[in-house]
Amino acid sequence: MTTTPSRRRLRRWVPPLLLLLAAAVVALLLSARPPGEPLGPDDPGREGARALVQVLEQQGVDVRVVEGLTALPDTVGPGTTVLLASTAYLGPEGGADLVARTRSADGLVVVAPDAESSPGAALGLDLDVTWGSGQPLTGACDDPRVREGDVLSGWDVVLQADGVDRRSVGACFPPTPGHNAGGARDAAMLTFPATAGRAQTTVLGFGRALTNAEITDDAHAALALRLLGQSPTLLWVVPVPADAGLDASLGLWDVLPRNLTASVVLLGATVLVLALWQGRRLGPVVVEPLPAVVPAAETTRSRGRLYRQARDRDHALAALQAGARHRLAPRLGLPHRTDPQALARAVAAVTDRPVTETTRLLTDPAAPDDHALVTTARELRSLEEGLQP
Repeated sequence: MTTTPSRRRLRRWVPPLLLLLAAAVVALLLSARPPGEPLGPDDPGREGARALVQVLEQQGVDVRVVEGLTALPDTVGPGTTVLLASTAYLGPEGGADLVARTRSADGLVVVAPDAESSPGAALGLDLDVTWGSGQPLTGACDDPRVREGDVLSGWDVVLQADGVDRRSVGACFPPTPGHNAGGARDAAMLTFPATAGRAQTTVLGFGRALTNAEITDDAHAALALRLLGQSPTLLWVVPVPADAGLDASLGLWDVLPRNLTASVVLLGATVLVLALWQGRRLGPVVVEPLPAVVPAAETTRSRGRLYRQARDRDHALAALQAGARHRLAPRLGLPHRTDPQALARAVAAVTDRPVTETTRLLTDPAAPDDHALVTTARELRSLEEGLQP
């Protein structure tokens, strides 16, 4: 059967087109920020914060996403609030750089996602972070951004301000309403006053309350708008592995740039599609004549030499016994697959030999030395000759 030119052209061009289409689809899927990134400003998933960004923009706030601390302007002036959505990659170098760049801003808001990512040392703050109980908290403070009756349920950690200047730190949403009456500053939200070298810095222990999943619970949305909408412009800093600096201990996957990671995945998908395109389905087995005819006797002698070279007497004896059983069974009118024990009994009945002797000759697998192997081989030959018609 011949192939028409149109069919040949179809076979030639369809696979590459499908490959390009698959690559384009994968590139489109990878162009967006991976779902599930904590507080991703354009992530519609449960852990993202697209809902909060949309509400801020509806209120007239110009939300600008900044990929990493190095992408921040050298000097962030008045009229701008800066949000660091996570401190997972915040190192000493990045923290000092963040404080220096935002010292003239209206405020710096930092989200501490867990107790292992305390921003205190990196930001030069006398601050500790511990896990919280998760019970709903009330404001219990005089911060104008917190209203009486505000309830916070989606919080993660307790922030603890230490040092001699801790009384100047504003503490909102303490573990209990009167917890800080004795001078302690433990709460889910701490505000450090502005200084000559630092803007007003608010550290939040309730990043979960800002996510799409919980932003509509209790007073979360209103509190977020007051914290992040106090200035006309909000710089939403999305942390990247490069923020950790050269001394950070990160895995290879963490330090890969986002674009490179997507390119690697796209390249792998392209190679897979190319392999499927170029692969060939295995057809039926093709039977071909041997290039040379090898006599059975020569094959047997060659196998014997291999057994002798390897000093593998057990396999040699097993081959001799298998051959003897194969030849003896049809002479007695038995099938080739007759049980060796049954065959030994049948041979004993015909040759008037003890069953123990025929069983040993036809089934015993042990050959302790060369002499025993030669003796058994001779006895097997004698046994077969005794059944010659």
